Amino acid sequence: MRNNLVVVSFFLFFYSSLEVNAQLRYNSDPASFLLPEEPPVTARIFASGLISTGLDEVNGSFSPDFHEFYFTVFHRNDISAVLVTRYSGGVWRYPEVVQFSGIYRDADPHVSPCGTRIYFSSTRPVEVGGRDDVWNLWYVDRLGDDWSKPVPIVLDLNRHERHPTISNSGILCFQADYGTSLVTFDFLATNIYTALPNVSGWDAPLKMQAPVNSEFADYSPLISPDERFLIFASNRPGGFGNSDLYISYKNEDGSWGEARNLGGGVNSAENDHYPSLSPDGRFLFFASNRKLEQPIPAGRINYTYFKRVALGAGNGLNDIYFVGTSVLDL
Repeated sequence: MRNNLVVVSFFLFFYSSLEVNAQLRYNSDPASFLLPEEPPVTARIFASGLISTGLDEVNGSFSPDFHEFYFTVFHRNDISAVLVTRYSGGVWRYPEVVQFSGIYRDADPHVSPCGTRIYFSSTRPVEVGGRDDVWNLWYVDRLGDDWSKPVPIVLDLNRHERHPTISNSGILCFQADYGTSLVTFDFLATNIYTALPNVSGWDAPLKMQAPVNSEFADYSPLISPDERFLIFASNRPGGFGNSDLYISYKNEDGSWGEARNLGGGVNSAENDHYPSLSPDGRFLFFASNRKLEQPIPAGRINYTYFKRVALGAGNGLNDIYFVGTSVLDL
């Protein structure tokens, strides 16, 4: 009995020491647990096992103080929710569904530059008795440690609008399939739109012109806080795979320059999309469904191997990746 008490005491001391050490190490810089000191020049998987897992994760967005990381988890496009992992008590906590999500299909969280608002997409009805099969744009405002009741951004109740991002001046940038006659979502008709702020919300959306939009699918835009550049995904020809990330810089006359592919250090042969920036502008996050090479063990393959390959990051579902913004040539 005494030996058992000694073992239990040892483990309690061990784990409490880990937490104390975590507090000492990360209280001043919690992001250092998730991000390296030097941003990488080629894309790496982000927080494998904590955020990037065998599930389908996209849309990563940090709060300005790096104490919260919001993202989306999908399951076969039938279920989706906005999740958050929080830094508390010196450690990063296990992800959980945020208070305003978990009933309808929700996705695409984007924390505003000031951190007091989260923009997101949802299929929840905009009106009582309204449709619950259309993606529209919404936002919640911070209320202390919680969030307000979701507020709809009413633009078009019958077409799909997703992936909202916003600049410091309040310009809203998002994707929509306005240019289709189909009843269901039309990916090939997806284009990028902006809406200027006014006293009551936003003006009517404006379709961005070429070279941002093309005759192919252009989607998941990210407008930089200072509106200097736009990063987006497109399946236009000439890329590395199904969808690649591109960047366009704003010209002095306000027009947008040629869209440049972000290259092989970012893009892959699969889908690379849903970009976001870290609050300090040093890291670019995005989602990719690329597969990671899994070494085949010597001898017989066992069940543990199958679980690790099938249920771990890099299994062919979307994971969140990150890379240094030096790839943007700012």
